[in-house]
Amino acid sequence: MAIEALNTLENCLSEDRVLRSFLPGVVSGLTKVLKPSTKTRPSYKVLVGALHAMTTMLEKTMSNRLVSGIKGKPHSQINANSTGISEEESWHVTTAAQIKLALANIVGLRHHERAEVREALFYLCMMVLENCKKSLPNCTALLLETAVCICSEESMNSSTNQYETAIVRLILSEAYLSDNLMTLTYDWISALPKVLQSANDVKRERHIEQITSTYRILVRTDNDLTMLESLLASTLQESTVAIMSQPSRPTIQQVNNQYTDVSQAIDAPLASKAVFQFNSVAITGNGPRDSLTDILRLVDGFGLTMATTAMKKRLSETLTESADNEALPYLWLSSRLLQNSVKDMSEMDEYMNLPDEMDETTRNFMEVVYSYSINLLSAPAIDDDTDWRLQAVALEIFAWQSCHDKESFRSELVDVLYPILERIGSNNTLLREHAMTCLNIVYRSCGYTSASELVVQNADYLVNSVALKFNTFEISPQAPQVLTMMLKLCGPSLVPYLDDVVESVFSALACFHGYPRLAESLFGFLRTVVEVGSGSSTLAIEGTTVNHRKPSRVPTTIPEVAALLRDRRARIEASNKPIFEPGSTPQTPWNDGTFPTEDPTHPEPEPTSPPSAPSPAPPPSKTYLMTQSILRLGQHYLTSSSPTLRLWLLQLTTAGCAALARNEDAFLPLVHDLWPVVVARLYDPEPYVCVAATETLATIFRSAGDFVASRVDAEWPALRTLCKHTYAQTVAAKKGKGGRGAFAAPQQMWEALVKMLVVMVEHVRVEAGVEDDLMEMLGPLVRGRRDVRDALERLNPDAVWLLLLREDLLGGGRLGLEPPEVEGFTFKKVLL
Repeated sequence: MAIEALNTLENCLSEDRVLRSFLPGVVSGLTKVLKPSTKTRPSYKVLVGALHAMTTMLEKTMSNRLVSGIKGKPHSQINANSTGISEEESWHVTTAAQIKLALANIVGLRHHERAEVREALFYLCMMVLENCKKSLPNCTALLLETAVCICSEESMNSSTNQYETAIVRLILSEAYLSDNLMTLTYDWISALPKVLQSANDVKRERHIEQITSTYRILVRTDNDLTMLESLLASTLQESTVAIMSQPSRPTIQQVNNQYTDVSQAIDAPLASKAVFQFNSVAITGNGPRDSLTDILRLVDGFGLTMATTAMKKRLSETLTESADNEALPYLWLSSRLLQNSVKDMSEMDEYMNLPDEMDETTRNFMEVVYSYSINLLSAPAIDDDTDWRLQAVALEIFAWQSCHDKESFRSELVDVLYPILERIGSNNTLLREHAMTCLNIVYRSCGYTSASELVVQNADYLVNSVALKFNTFEISPQAPQVLTMMLKLCGPSLVPYLDDVVESVFSALACFHGYPRLAESLFGFLRTVVEVGSGSSTLAIEGTTVNHRKPSRVPTTIPEVAALLRDRRARIEASNKPIFEPGSTPQTPWNDGTFPTEDPTHPEPEPTSPPSAPSPAPPPSKTYLMTQSILRLGQHYLTSSSPTLRLWLLQLTTAGCAALARNEDAFLPLVHDLWPVVVARLYDPEPYVCVAATETLATIFRSAGDFVASRVDAEWPALRTLCKHTYAQTVAAKKGKGGRGAFAAPQQMWEALVKMLVVMVEHVRVEAGVEDDLMEMLGPLVRGRRDVRDALERLNPDAVWLLLLREDLLGGGRLGLEPPEVEGFTFKKVLL
């Protein structure tokens, strides 16, 4: 009620002198109400009414029209105690000083939570700046700062800002305010590094928004901002360096915690879970965690203004002169500027179809940053001490460059694609995710339908890049992984083009075979070559099939025996018959057919043409020769000290033998070379290597058949000892306590040996002594395992019958013998 009464009184009084008499008391009372305090918090309606009353009082008592008598005199030259001035002038000077103190207590409401209060304070400031510039010149800087702060607060809370338009209009009409705003902006920019180090998030956010708002206002009022732009560029650069150079160890903090499973990039199409937005690169250290976010907000607020142009010039010079371990802040800031440039150009293209033009500074800046990123990621090796965030930022620059160039960026893939895929194989999970996002953005920008299509269409670039690295011995663990991924995506069609790469891999192995992890990585690639190449249709000779499986024995019937005896009798009689009967005379000359006879009754037979020679088999394909070369050269590493490498080589040999077996002329010599080293792995100290060796030998048995019969006979004594020893360990493990049952190593080894022996019996000819040993070792399994029984019955069904009979008799049971079926005879069933 008091505020309403005061407003009514101010509107009713028209005498200036009367109002001036109330001014000190009214201003003092309103200041007590408006001054922010923690003890009393008046409602926002009271504050709005008090601000309106203060505005009306100052407008009616201190407006420019009331101080025309002191027009032309600088305010600093007027003193209340000076002689030669009027009483009115002295009153204005004294009152202006007191009003400044009152306004200094009121402007704290510029951050009030109610928009109505901020609006009333803003219009108070605008009224004083516009109508009281002569009587209250000492309040100009204070009220202009308050108006800009309220304007920035409105920018933070709303997309439309009517306050900014009002300030611009006021500055255009009152030119003297431009210098004040320039000074205010200069002070805020100078204080930016200190504010960014503050732990007060709200203070940092408001300070950055104030700088952004004042800069926009100055741009709209056509001021010369060269000095401010240079200061802003240097300040931002120094602030970024200070924040990202904190002593704590930096890591990447993800704004979005949904991580992509990068292993799917190897085993499945790359775009299975496509992500097209980078996670923010930030730090977690002793300083404020959101400082870089604040800098991003400040940079984003400038867009394509001249401030960014000044920063681009400065960053272009600094980036080329800085070392890799010092370039992270500059490259990160450059990436953000490049991103803003691309986004602003894209938004402009949506509304106007303009030619793709940019200023010279931006073009040079993009070239410098892009070239630096290529040199960084294409380096032979990156030191472990180098901050890996530098690589993540370089990947972002690749992505934004592709967004700008669109399909014309395809010509750059020869330099860019391999570094991106190489980071997918990084040990750092978050760097891999960054690389995946970069690859997704690049393929979409270049017009491909998926990342898989991008890799397949540019496989020649990738093969050349990897081959060049191998030839110069710039070997990294990621190179074989990139090749592995390419093979799984492209399929067998890529294998023929890898012959030079395979040769380079074996050259590298010859030099670095003492490094187990590197050798494992390289043989992992070779294993993929064999596995993918085994699916190629060019490995086999057309129309050839290989089947060395022994046929099952069929019992001989009585008619078959009779027919056999008749044939034998006929052969004996034919052999006892004389060649010429006594008294017979040849009727034709015994010539060789070269001289014709004269006897017309016995014409000379027409000469027959010699049988045509069989057509030579086609030469093996390039894929076949490459797979054969991998197996032949890889055998020398089966004695490596790394059990994992021995396992991979055995798996590689298994896949290769199964693929090469259809061309026996080229495959059997390879079996001759592989047999000694593969058999030696049966006695490996690592059980899982022994199991892999049994699988490899089983594949050789299926593929080579009787070719390895003599080798089996030679190896059988040692193999029989191994089987008996393994079986004894299995029995002992079952009797002991705390065993792992079927998962125990002896049990696993015994199962693998049984499977190998079954395959051997089915595909390889064995001698009688080996057959007896097999019946002895596998006999106890005949009744329980169908595969063992079928294999032994294929070898000797009578022996299996005796085994079952002996087992039943020793067990105290009675075995019923099924009567044979013979034509003309009937047998009764006999029970033993």
